Amino acid sequence: MQKVDLLPPINAKVGDIFEISIPSNPTTGYSCLLSEMPTCVYFVESSYIADKPVKQGSGGTSKFKFVAVEEGEGKIIFHSVKFSHPLEILEPTQMQQRFVIVK
Repeated sequence: MQKVDLLPPINAKVGDIFEISIPSNPTTGYSCLLSEMPTCVYFVESSYIADKPVKQGSGGTSKFKFVAVEEGEGKIIFHSVKFSHPLEILEPTQMQQRFVIVK
């Protein structure tokens, strides 16, 4: 397993809404999926914004919105999953791991 350094933690207060953006390219058959989060946050929604100009293979950004619901901390982890091979789950990259602290 490859060691991955985490990005700086996300600091939030109870009630704060925050977003994590991850480079993504579902046109290659891979999608970024939320796989782990602490109990101090709730997942709100996700969206995908394609790079301009929109064309096959151009990629874009997956955005995931969360709300801080109670004090606590923990990792939010995403995995890239290839839809044509559901058993092929790649280790999370640095951009796919964030630590959140809610006070």
